[in-house]
This record gives sequence, structure tokens and C-alpha cells, in this order.
Amino acid sequence: MSDREGIVPKSLAIVPFPSFNLKGFIKSIVTKDKTRRGGIIDSSITVLFNETNDVIFYRYIDVLETLFNETAGKLNALLETKADKQKIEGELLDFYNSIINLIINSFMKKKEKAELKTSLLLLFNLVPKNLDKVINALILGDPVIVTGDKTLVKLIIDTISIFCVERTPEIIYWTKDYMLGDIIGGPSKLEDIFKTSILVDLKKGKVNGGESNKFCKKLINRAKYLDSEQAEQKIKNSIKSFISAKNELLEMVEEDKVNPINIDNLIANLDLDELDLIGTCLTSSHPDISTKITNTISECRKKLDKVLSGFGKETW
Repeated sequence: MSDREGIVPKSLAIVPFPSFNLKGFIKSIVTKDKTRRGGIIDSSITVLFNETNDVIFYRYIDVLETLFNETAGKLNALLETKADKQKIEGELLDFYNSIINLIINSFMKKKEKAELKTSLLLLFNLVPKNLDKVINALILGDPVIVTGDKTLVKLIIDTISIFCVERTPEIIYWTKDYMLGDIIGGPSKLEDIFKTSILVDLKKGKVNGGESNKFCKKLINRAKYLDSEQAEQKIKNSIKSFISAKNELLEMVEEDKVNPINIDNLIANLDLDELDLIGTCLTSSHPDISTKITNTISECRKKLDKVLSGFGKETW
């Protein structure tokens, strides 16, 4: 399984099979084999489940990702050493039993209090498009509405809250009525109540409303090809860098005269898309000095354009 650019993602994919009322977890395996054309064998591990029980699997998606990764590594080693069929089937049987035990344990622990957790893997699979609009709204401080199954709504709310910069978002995990907050969860009818807010519909896997943003889009697209732990760390590092650059630019603007050396230092690790979002954030939060912010951004852009001329530049 690869994308349009031929890149095989490291993360687990969720693929629907609507004609069979099934969904599947799919993990790609790339095995080195000099006897094959291209020197590799492309294969995958697939687990199918009834879509009516998908919440059970989604609740433990991070555990499942670990199981898939461990099994993929073991199978890869067996395939590269040309192990016999019996050993490969034995490994697959162990994998199957691990999943069955996980499901059984989930029912035994049903009454236990659930721990707070996040899952970028689940977020990327449930909402495959337009997540950049959600991230853009959270960075700018605009409210985001999440609707769907109550368990999933809570998990996704905790997940997207990692994109809230410099503040702890006011979260309402579940409501059927209009309430004020940064991230608000509830049933599908909230779509009619919060008509002007950006809405994440988990049942349909769609994002309604909001504005797209190139910096946020690149942030999401890069993270999708990493496993959960790597993706979260990359995102956090990128957001920390964004906050630092935003604060640095604000300090420059508040000075009587902007020092060209400070501009050079600021743009050293920025691209144009990140610079534009910084400008949008600052003009929104500091309207009293918006003109000076715009002028400083313009000066930064001119210098950055010169730096970028002739070659592409992308940073995390």
C-alpha cells in the first residue's frame, strides 16, 4: 500500500469495505529479496472486522498498532531468511490469538474507568481529508465541533487538543445543546446548532467549514507517514518551533525599529507558509499593532523570497 508518490506509510491504515459491511486494518510489509524485480517483495497483514463493532477496535488502536508492528517485524525476518511455511503460519496464529485476547479483555474491563489518551493514527484514518482546516482553527483559537460516537468523540477531542498552542483549550466532551468552548463534542444534531463553526463529523469522516492552510496541510501530510509516537513528537516539535518564531516576531514588532539582523535570524528556519500563518495569528490577537505586524511580515517575506529563489526549502 503506497500513496500516489509511491511512499509506503509506516503507520497502520484503516480501509472500509462497504459492500461487505466490513473494515480492515492493513499493515504494509516491505521485504528485501534480491531475486525479485526491484529487490523487494510488497506484502501486507490485514485484519477484517464488522463495521458495527468498529468502536471496540478503535478504542485499542494504539495497542493494535504495536501488535501489527511487532508481527510485521517478525514476519519480515522470517521472509528474508526464507523460513518454512509452518513457521510463518505459526507467527500469524500467535498474532491472531493476541487480537482475540485483546477483544476478550476489552469486554472484561468494560466497567473500568477509561484512561485519557490520544491517537493520531485513529484521527488520520477517521478523517482522511481537510484536517488542516481543523488545525488552522485550533491555532487561531476558533471553536471546533466534533460529532459521532461518544467514545470516539472523546478520544478525538483529546487528540486534536495537542494542536492548541500556548493555551489549555476549554473542552466540552459531550453536549446536546449550545455551549461555549474551544472544542465541543456531541451527537450529529450539533451540526444544526453550531452552523458557523468548523465541524468534524466522525461518522462521515468529513470536515465541514473552516479555511485550508498550507503550513497545517504540510504538517499533517508529513506526520501521516510516521508511526504514532514519531508523528506526535514531530508535530509537537513543529508547533514549539512555530510558537517560538511567533513570539520572536512579536518582540521585533514591539521594538521602535526592526533590526535587519533579527529578521535574518528569524527567517533562517522558516518557510513562507509558516510565516504567513504567524502573520495571521498575530494580526488576529494584536489588532492594535496589525499594521506594523503586516509591514514586518512583508519585510521578512522579501528576504525569505531572496533566500528561497532558485531552490525549494521545507522545514519541520
